[in-house]
Amino acid sequence: MRFAKVPKRPTDHISNEELMHDLILLLKDVVAFESTLAQTFIHNGNVKANGNGNGSKNGNGNGNHLSENDFASLSAVVQKITDLHLRITKRNLDIDDILLDASRQVGIDLRRLLDDSLKFPNVVPYVHNLQGQRRLFLCYCGENEAHDSSGLGLCHQCLEAALECLLEKKKDNKFILYSSYSPQVRCRHADFSTLLITLNKPGLWPPAWCEICLKQEKQRLSG
Repeated sequence: MRFAKVPKRPTDHISNEELMHDLILLLKDVVAFESTLAQTFIHNGNVKANGNGNGSKNGNGNGNHLSENDFASLSAVVQKITDLHLRITKRNLDIDDILLDASRQVGIDLRRLLDDSLKFPNVVPYVHNLQGQRRLFLCYCGENEAHDSSGLGLCHQCLEAALECLLEKKKDNKFILYSSYSPQVRCRHADFSTLLITLNKPGLWPPAWCEICLKQEKQRLSG
């Protein structure tokens, strides 16, 4: 994980512009933890998070499913953000327009990221796109969040549509139906004759699912 080098500036002489520049650099450091959170979720199948971004406690006591080293690193970045935000507040600076402009440039809601970072560790500072969705939880369609990161990674709409398309064997530009002799592109339930479905994403090849996969996922979510 690589972090931006925020210059050490004299407290009394740093300009307002330099303060904002440093704040945005530190927020980008928080963004760098997105891949760490993703790996954490992959390796902890029982990890879940609710729609508010709050994580349930794990065994190490930090509440965010991070290793102690990662938790310490993120805490250090957040502490710098907290200190910098205090200095900005004391100057009574309006930072909303600057954060909004920077957010549009990078496609990330930096205002939300700042607010969540200031609430860490009670809130996990997930990266939200400009539509308010957590990038880590985005469905393969790229339009909606999946329910959690423990299942197939499909949003409710795609799950229902994929199951209907598969059962009815109907044509749909959103999906591709196929069977394959190659185990690498089949789900664990499938053999060469099993009908599979995947999202039609040019340039990408999302996982494929069979009827059992989709029905089990629907049952899991309903339970």
